Amino acid sequence: MTIVRSKQKTPFTPAFVGGVLFFLLSLCLVIWFVSRVVVWVQDQQNAPIRQVKLYGDFGHIQPTKLHRTLQQEFVGNYFKVNVDQVQQFLQQQPWVYQVAVRKQWPDTLVVVVTEHSPVAIWNLEYLLNQRGEVFKAPIAQLNAKLPQLAGPKGSEQDALTMFSRVQSLLTLHQFEAASLSVSDRFAWQLKLSNGIELKLGREDTLKRVQRFIDLYPSISKHKPEAIEQVDLRYDTGLAVRFAPAPVQLEKRKA
Repeated sequence: MTIVRSKQKTPFTPAFVGGVLFFLLSLCLVIWFVSRVVVWVQDQQNAPIRQVKLYGDFGHIQPTKLHRTLQQEFVGNYFKVNVDQVQQFLQQQPWVYQVAVRKQWPDTLVVVVTEHSPVAIWNLEYLLNQRGEVFKAPIAQLNAKLPQLAGPKGSEQDALTMFSRVQSLLTLHQFEAASLSVSDRFAWQLKLSNGIELKLGREDTLKRVQRFIDLYPSISKHKPEAIEQVDLRYDTGLAVRFAPAPVQLEKRKA
């Protein structure tokens, strides 16, 4: 009886060993790459913002002072600086209308500021911009003399529009408006730069201003400096109030 024994192949063939070595080498490369990425991320998280670039057309804002404040408050870690917080901080500053903030790699914070353009003083305390929007800023910092508008809340845009129309009409005839107010009942009162007050009422406002312009030569013929108020709230005609004559003191005899 003949017994034939089959030979078992050893698992440690050159191909098997080579495959194991390749796997281990690849694993080492992956571990090394991951470690380098972790180190890089940690380095980037520690990257500081070193400078702030401030842009804008400034008329009332002091850019040097604002830039210094931004440098003190927001120069820090690049990834930890919150752009929304910077924008919110700037929106709370006087004269700031709009803000755009972004981070510029690797170490810069870019800030673009649009300033309010004031066109009138509102209710002696606030300011109006060209869009008829109310904003708060130091009136003492104004670069030019502005007209004064007044009225109830919500009438800002109407007051600004009416003032623009009235001023355009007056300018054609060498008059200038200084202030305009509207009451709760929407009655208008205008004051000219020469001190004359015009009561215009609620209707036909521009027509009544034109009536004043047409009749002014007649009512001012003798003593224009004495006119205090002109009431135009009539269908036709007007009423004029003159300033009282100055009291002349008699000289005592010696």
